[in-house]
Amino acid sequence: MNEILSIHDLSVNYGGIEAVKGISFDVHEGEIVTLIGANGAGKSSTLRTIAGLVKPSGGTINFRGDNITGRDATTIVKKGITLVPEGRHIFPDLTVLENLKVGAYLRSDDISGDIQWVYDLFPRLRERMKQQAGTLSGGEQQMLALGRALMTNGSLLMLDEPSMGLAPIIVEEIFKIIRQINESGTSILLIEQNAFLALTTASHAYVLETGKITMQGKSSGLLADKRVKDAYLGA
Repeated sequence: MNEILSIHDLSVNYGGIEAVKGISFDVHEGEIVTLIGANGAGKSSTLRTIAGLVKPSGGTINFRGDNITGRDATTIVKKGITLVPEGRHIFPDLTVLENLKVGAYLRSDDISGDIQWVYDLFPRLRERMKQQAGTLSGGEQQMLALGRALMTNGSLLMLDEPSMGLAPIIVEEIFKIIRQINESGTSILLIEQNAFLALTTASHAYVLETGKITMQGKSSGLLADKRVKDAYLGA
């Protein structure tokens, strides 16, 4: 598989605090890769830097062979990278349909087919297309955040804690759809607080501890690793 995203020696500083300390990793075409680690390990900072929301203090970010290090967020979206941030950040006063259209704001082509695809993935959004997004349940808002991201028509989807605050039955539904999105050809870079869920969803994983990658490998191998079990799986 070809690399779609290649991170080399990436560092991120907030004032005098080094949140990410020279990490390197790759995402291959059609792959789901997960970053796992405790709160404050640097996972969200990594995604926000790739998305152009934070400027790196060092290192390079290559996407499809193009150096996108330090580019602004709009340019990153145009290139084909979309971030679904922790906390969803939908527009509560807009309807479901209006939120989806906002996701396609950089596109000039016909988006009607993609709206229908989102509705096929999330039938509840079709039922609530005229409803204000702020009145949706937490699970429905997460579905809308995913659907809005898909409307960018990007090739790499970055997900920051998609299960946060959701009931287990909704989490199961969300992750089933994440796998469907991946099977449709979209590569995924995933941060997920539930390490077991992350490792059983992704094919490759990296463990971040205080801004550094301390372990990496196939997810199945990390699932069986005693250090990972003790630190993240409660076993």
